[in-house]
Amino acid sequence: MNEEIIDLEEGYSRVLKQGIQPFIGFIETQEREFFQAKNFVYLYDLIFKMCIQRDPYNWSEQMYERYSAAISHYLTEKVVPSLAEAQKKQMAGFDVAFLVEWKQKWHNQKLIVKGLSKLFMYLDRFYTPNTDGVLSLKEQGFKLYKENVFDRFSQYARQAILSCVDKERNGEEQDRHLLQEAVKVFVEMGYNYADKKLTVYKQALEKDLVEAAGNFYKRKSRSWMDEDSCPTYLEKAEKMLNQEKNRVESYLNASTLEPITKECYGQLLKEHQAELLTKKTGVHQMLSINAVDDLSRMYRLYSKYPADLDFIAEMVLEHIKAAGGEVVDKANAGQGGEGGPAADTNHQLVRNLIALHAQYNTVVTQCFDKASVFQKALKKAFEEFINKDNRVSKLLAKYVNDVLKKGTKVNIKYVDATLDNVVFLYGYIQEKDVFERDYQLFLATRLLAGLCESEHSEKSMIAKLKTECGYQWTNKLEGMFKDVQLSKELMEKFRAHYNTEAEDDLQLDVIVCTTGYWPSGKKVPCKMPQELGNAVSQYKKFYLGAHGGRKLEMRMDSGQAELQVAFSKAVKRGLILSTYQMMILLVFNSQKVASLQQLIDITGIPLYEMSNHLLSLCHPKVQVLLKRPNTKELEPDHKFMLNGKYTSQLMSVVVPLLKSVDQTPEAVAANDKAIQLQRRHQMDASIVRIMKTRKTLKHALLVAEVIQQLSARFKAQPNDIKKRIEALIEQEYLERDQNNRGTYNYLA
Repeated sequence: MNEEIIDLEEGYSRVLKQGIQPFIGFIETQEREFFQAKNFVYLYDLIFKMCIQRDPYNWSEQMYERYSAAISHYLTEKVVPSLAEAQKKQMAGFDVAFLVEWKQKWHNQKLIVKGLSKLFMYLDRFYTPNTDGVLSLKEQGFKLYKENVFDRFSQYARQAILSCVDKERNGEEQDRHLLQEAVKVFVEMGYNYADKKLTVYKQALEKDLVEAAGNFYKRKSRSWMDEDSCPTYLEKAEKMLNQEKNRVESYLNASTLEPITKECYGQLLKEHQAELLTKKTGVHQMLSINAVDDLSRMYRLYSKYPADLDFIAEMVLEHIKAAGGEVVDKANAGQGGEGGPAADTNHQLVRNLIALHAQYNTVVTQCFDKASVFQKALKKAFEEFINKDNRVSKLLAKYVNDVLKKGTKVNIKYVDATLDNVVFLYGYIQEKDVFERDYQLFLATRLLAGLCESEHSEKSMIAKLKTECGYQWTNKLEGMFKDVQLSKELMEKFRAHYNTEAEDDLQLDVIVCTTGYWPSGKKVPCKMPQELGNAVSQYKKFYLGAHGGRKLEMRMDSGQAELQVAFSKAVKRGLILSTYQMMILLVFNSQKVASLQQLIDITGIPLYEMSNHLLSLCHPKVQVLLKRPNTKELEPDHKFMLNGKYTSQLMSVVVPLLKSVDQTPEAVAANDKAIQLQRRHQMDASIVRIMKTRKTLKHALLVAEVIQQLSARFKAQPNDIKKRIEALIEQEYLERDQNNRGTYNYLA
């Protein structure tokens, strides 16, 4: 039996009256969103039958057209008039009223398209996929909405959204949920029609949102620049940028965050950067008063675009240079321009530099998040004012010595933190060899005289220096400690072999120093006191017997002694003094009075060494010896004798030196000479190393490479390098090119 043919008009009339019109009515009145099940099944089956009839009664194409016509009729008869009426209210200032209608009509359209697409689903299963130029039911429904509604009213929606955003920026509270739904229309329009995704939103709304934000902050920023201090302006800028971020998160699309932030940043911060940060209340002021919060805020704001940090880093550099230069100049003025280490007895310059570095290093670390551009600025600034001469190198070494030696008067709270700051300053010094030479001399004195307050602190300092400069130099320092430890073990074995207390009535301690580890110095000639002769001879015999092939020389210019002195029958005191002072006092075992010349002849101590040690014994605060005449000058015929009236409440008295031996003019000259000799050797080695690799090189390029290679040790001067090149030519390591005198060849 053949089924009854369904007529197009008759069939569609039932679909329209029983399905489409009631459904749209339900949506408009918000009574119900979808068909009731029994109605849906009936109508779906009806449409299905109309579309599977044989030609010429297959109504698939016609039903697709009727689907489109039904939606178009709804849009033109219901939606457009409603939005047009709302637009009139918008013109009267009621933006919210229009956005409510804009949001609701889009919401209704989505429900209508969804419902009708399900009702006409058969078309999407067989007709639209197999017919050219025909969109799916869903896309057709949104296309019709775009053509009839969106393209006509989106400009008014955009204006209403921009108006609400502007009011919110000015402090007027807005319905964010409504704005979110209104903005969503632009986003969903692109995703639902022609798969344009965010293209519709960006072109129809985002572009204007970004432009409006830029215009708003362009006006605001100018008034803030005229009225506010730099910190206040930055605070407002950060607040506004955070509000913009919150605005995007609340009701705009996430894709807007980057362009709107960039635009707002440009108008608020980039455009006014130079004018803002160079205000009286700008970077220099914030650094001067250590305004941590304001500096941190400035970095947070500008670090989003790292290229803009360069300008700030340059200002930080100039500020630190000025602050450091003031510290150095003040120290010079306070000492009459004298640059020697002895001039700064309280270490004021080094303390000030450490405090200055700690202050700005904290700013770089905490406020600027250790950004490399600021670390470079800090380093460059300190390098500039620290390296005006080698004064800081010497003072720094002396400061470390006074911090680490026993009985220090340097008042510091945290030793480890102090040493960290010293290492930072050491890293900025160009003439590191000056510091290293002095540090090694001071360490040798501490070790030989037993003046190390803490072995842990000593080794910690060496470890910190190794991290900064490598192992080559610090290996020598570690070797010095190793020598001291081995010497202690060796002395225990010697005492088991020969008892100096029982045999010679003295206690002998010897430290054997390995050549190469300890500071090389000219051997100071002196005569071994007869009281020590036998004990020293026994030690030499013991040592050389255990270490065949080695050479052992006794050095009396370094070290410490403890001597029991009977000033009178009633007064006996133990004196802790230098070995030279011990030798001087031992002379008075055999004679009551001795002239300066006699002391020199008996001990063999040179005058430049003798004067410092001898005058220390005669100092008014010490008075172990009496001097006639009682003056600071020393002449060969001046007389000395033990002070028979010496008194002291202490049973063990430390006799200090007037000044360190290494500060005598002769020692300073010898030290400087040793440094210059070392630099010549390093320049020679660098030149030969470069030429051995290059074979042929022009003078300017060779000089530049030598300076670069030695920059970690000291700043080599071109004239000094030229002299070393000439010396190497004489030694036939190099030769001048016969065709070009400015070019050198390496001689293998």
